[in-house]
Amino acid sequence: MMGPRFYTDIGDMCADHLADGMHLHVASTMSRPNALVREVARRFAGRAGFTVSVNAFHADMHALVMAGVVRHAITCFAGDTYPSPRPNPLYELLPQGAPFTVEEWSLLSLLQRLIAGATGAASALTRSLAGSDLEAAHWKAGRVSRLDEHDPDGTLVLSPLRPDVTLVHATCADRAGNLYLNGPVGEGWWGALAAEGGVVSTVELVVDRPPPCTTSIPADRVLAITPRPFGALPQGLPPWPECGFEGYPDDYDYLVELAEACRTDATRAAWMEKWVRGGRSPVSAPAVAAPRRRARIVRQQALTWREQHVILAARAIADRALEADYRVLLAGIGTAHLATWLAADQLRRAGHEVQVHAELGLVDMRPDGGDVFLFAQQHVARCRSHAGTLDVLGGLAAGGAGRVLGVLSAGEIDATGRINSSRTADGRFLVGSGGANDFASHVETLVVAAASPRRFVPEVSFVTCPGRNVRTVATQFGRLVRAVPEQQFELATWMPPPDQPDADPAGTLRESTQWPVSATGAEDEKPITEEEIEALRELDPEGIYR
Repeated sequence: MMGPRFYTDIGDMCADHLADGMHLHVASTMSRPNALVREVARRFAGRAGFTVSVNAFHADMHALVMAGVVRHAITCFAGDTYPSPRPNPLYELLPQGAPFTVEEWSLLSLLQRLIAGATGAASALTRSLAGSDLEAAHWKAGRVSRLDEHDPDGTLVLSPLRPDVTLVHATCADRAGNLYLNGPVGEGWWGALAAEGGVVSTVELVVDRPPPCTTSIPADRVLAITPRPFGALPQGLPPWPECGFEGYPDDYDYLVELAEACRTDATRAAWMEKWVRGGRSPVSAPAVAAPRRRARIVRQQALTWREQHVILAARAIADRALEADYRVLLAGIGTAHLATWLAADQLRRAGHEVQVHAELGLVDMRPDGGDVFLFAQQHVARCRSHAGTLDVLGGLAAGGAGRVLGVLSAGEIDATGRINSSRTADGRFLVGSGGANDFASHVETLVVAAASPRRFVPEVSFVTCPGRNVRTVATQFGRLVRAVPEQQFELATWMPPPDQPDADPAGTLRESTQWPVSATGAEDEKPITEEEIEALRELDPEGIYR
């Protein structure tokens, strides 16, 4: 059997191996095949349409949507992740089937379907999704069934997922056509092996000698390869000295420009002309491969309510870890991960060693102050080890119940602990589950959410995550706790908002939530220290979450 064909032109590679009606999977490691995605958008706009599976529609996945080449999507998230997770106007009508129809999954359940496809299994089993509206939608469409029909929160049976072609960006290939991935691998390896037809890949470079100790996609699964330096941009890749690759960071300016461009038809058209139809690459931006400079810490005179919220949330995480002797914290993106970082530092200083993991395969991360983005390359470099989504959300989370504390943000949360990150009250799309459902389905979960009547609702508009494992909710004025799911939450600790020093707990609860919460017996939080404020501002010098 001949090995994969090496191309010099990425457009020729797409023309030879991709066709109208195919199911394309876009593999996600810490990065995506973004140059390849832009080429698919450019070449097939107005000419073809695809079923597209990917763990998240963000960054240059927006280009496929603006090009109109997505007919049906299989995904877990759609929106923007930088500078913070938020909805994108491209997707607000997804629940109504526009601009394409969609299947919404969680990161682990989507990966489990890919694993079933890659291993030739007739089905996949998961304990994610159960008891959520995600499960209900798939049940209605006939995509899931229950292993035990009498257990509504039990194991679900999923169909395998087998795309026609998987798109990959690998750090390097050898001359035989084997691909090599470094850093956290997300679901990329399983997504590649699940493809029935094979893999179409770009690479940073071609090497004569395979690098050691790596994740490899064998040449017999690879259809075609095009060398494309900086092919992951606007996302970054970690360095790999063993194969002569220096690495590069995410292009944040590009990501901000792209998110802004999605707002109107005119700005979308202008962005497409500049970056897709014009064939321009993010690498043409000046100094994009230069190390990211540490931002200047803003020396604010007064504590903000957002800063109070993060600090109180960090205290809640640290206290719960000590109470239950948790040694692993699973950080969800948003205010949750910043509070988790701060809590982990507090715990280590107190002699309680903890590890912080993130869903794409970052294991025992020790964040570096100056960049608050959860998946920044400088944090990747400070992980004890790199793994994949299956390792973190599967083995370490789903298999680690009783050992792991998950920390999540929430768009909406109700008095039973159920979380909504999928729909607005009027039915528009938010961002979807990502890995949130997997956290809340498997491990005790602490929710970090600023209290407001619009967020703390009697009943969520959509159940993204079941509430059975939510025991603590950290707000800007204190923590709400319960011992078991059948109990109501009670205010356990209290600190008045910085701009309302005379506020009382009962009145604040009435004004800030729609929950039946008792404030009786709440203990006063200790005064916030200068050390806590400085530690927070060091982690988030630009004030993105504060």
